[in-house]
Order: sequence, then C-alpha cells, then structure tokens
Amino acid sequence: MFAGLSGCGGGDARSASCAAAIVYDGHTYRGHGGVKRDPEVTGRSLPAVLPRCNDSGGRSEVGKEETVQVDELADVASSTAVLWHGSIFVRDGRDLPKETRRWFRAPRCGTAGTFEMTGDWLGVTGPKKPRFDGDIRLPYRLEVHVTSGPSRYVGATIRVRATEATDPALTPADVKGSLLRGGQVSASVRCVGRHFQALDLHT
Repeated sequence: MFAGLSGCGGGDARSASCAAAIVYDGHTYRGHGGVKRDPEVTGRSLPAVLPRCNDSGGRSEVGKEETVQVDELADVASSTAVLWHGSIFVRDGRDLPKETRRWFRAPRCGTAGTFEMTGDWLGVTGPKKPRFDGDIRLPYRLEVHVTSGPSRYVGATIRVRATEATDPALTPADVKGSLLRGGQVSASVRCVGRHFQALDLHT
C-alpha cells in the first residue's frame, strides 16, 4: 500500500481506533463500510452529533462533541440509516433493506472499446515494496472514485489495473503531488476479463 484514506467516523480526522458512530434524533448510528456506489440522496440535510471519541480504553477522550450535517437517503428512511462523508450509518437495532446491497458492489468493466475515465485517487497497491517516499512501479492497481466517464461507472469506486504496457504511467512526482493531497487521475481504459485496464495514466 503506497497510500490510502483512514480515519474515525467515516472520514473524520480523529484516531482510527475510535468507533465510527454518530447520534441522530437521540439514537446511535454506526458506520457501515464498504460503499462502492454513491447512494441517491434527497438533497435534505439533517442535524446529527458526532460524539466525543473515547480512546485508550476510556482513559482519555479525543476531541469534543460536534454537531454535523448528515444527508437523507432517497431509498431508506432516516429512522434506519443516513449518509455522512460518503459512508452509510445504520441505527442500532435496524438493518438495511436488501435493495441497498447494490451500494456495496463495485461495477465490473463492461464497455466495448477504449473509453476515458477520471476519478478521485483514493490509493494504490502493488507487489513491489516502495524504496522511498512516493515510489511507484508497475504493475499496480489504483483505487478511484469515478467522477467522469461512462455513466454506468460514475459515482462508483473501482480498481484500475496498470501494467507494463501502460504508457505513460504514474511517477513518484504524481504520487507526491496528487495522491497525497487527494487529487485526481485520468486514464484511457479498456475492459480485460471484466477488469479495468489502463492504457495510459495522467494526473
């Protein structure tokens, strides 16, 4: 793993050892990770509370209780779940309906020919151990949240394979200048065995 995202409370900058939870309408909602497709929202924001993060087995508390705005989901009542910072939070004792399982399944590549795609760069993994900060060598897989491209992929989090044939590929300067700041990456892509394969990459 060259880089990635981590945090407490679905994107909050607190300690990763804290439980991901918020309080809405007097009830505790806990983070349900692994969202691969952006759920539809109504556009309505709801006030919730991010509790103080109790760390070190109760011996210390990190941060202060904070009021936040969560998003109302279009397909699930707020009495069951809400969306915050791209993560689903489910009320204790409630379950998501079966229809929401699609949110947690990344789309497979299924577009004919070559197509262009741009996305928020979330991380990169590869078999070669980094030799220095920002080191990136083919082959590797990029995890991106697609912001433009074929409509079937926009709003989804996918992995794009870069091989020895990818030209140009990313450089250590791209890693330092874009990935570590949460930038974007663009690619010409084709489908190989239902997987996304990059023909070229640039930031």
